Formats: sequence, structure tokens, C-alpha cells
Amino acid sequence: MMNADDLQPLLLSLADFVRAGIRPQTALARAIVAVLIIKFFAVVGMMVFQTYADRSTVANVAGVMQRLGPFSSAVK
Repeated sequence: MMNADDLQPLLLSLADFVRAGIRPQTALARAIVAVLIIKFFAVVGMMVFQTYADRSTVANVAGVMQRLGPFSSAVK
């Protein structure tokens, strides 16, 4: 089991990683941060779109029943 002393190096490296992302030193680092922020907003936008998009059914119940047969209850 890990104790607090084992977590300190991990937390310090995570803090350094976050600090480097917040205040990038070089032009390349600033460009990478900008691209990551744009990608983040694109993914969030896709999630919002998928959440609120019209979810019409792709297959109708009659077609599924024809191919799979009648439903049977396996739990008794």
C-alpha cells in the first residue's frame, strides 16, 4: 500500500506538468497548448452535440423481431 511519502514525487511531477502547461516557455510549447485547448473544446462540442442530437431509431421493432424472433424471458 502506498503512503504519503510515496506519493510526493508523483504529486510534484504532476504539479510541474500543470505549471508547464499554464506558463509555456517556448513558442512550440505555446502552440502545443493552443492545439490541446482547441481539441478539448472540439471534443466537448461533440459530446454536447451527441447528447442533444435527435436520436431517431435506426432499425424498427418489426424488422428486429423478424430477424431475431420473439423475445423470451431468460430470468424466471
